[in-house]
Amino acid sequence: MADPTGEYTFKNTGVVVSKTADGQVQQLMSYEGAATGFPVVLGSLIMTTTLSEAAANSGSCSWVGRGVLDDGTLAAGFGEGTWERIGNELRGNVSLVHEVSTGQKIRTEGVMDFEARTFNGKMYDIE
Repeated sequence: MADPTGEYTFKNTGVVVSKTADGQVQQLMSYEGAATGFPVVLGSLIMTTTLSEAAANSGSCSWVGRGVLDDGTLAAGFGEGTWERIGNELRGNVSLVHEVSTGQKIRTEGVMDFEARTFNGKMYDIE
């Protein structure tokens, strides 16, 4: 695995759990913080699953966010990936591949901690 090119540190600012139009359970966790190259980040980690699989310890997830770049310009991005609960802890490993409006592609590997209400990790450039 390549060396990290940055890191991110986010604090959870809220959670919304809802039912989608097609009857799935959706959990949207809002975060704010900073990342290398992005001194301000606002975003949401989204997990959607069927009701029968809502107790699963892993699954797919997505990210949508807005940020301020080091030069003061604005950017947005989408990410797709997976999450997996760490044993019986209230934490999960999250792996995402992001496409940023600047043309940048980034892979992130981090830990979402429900109890501490944080989401922190490392960033890797995708060539």
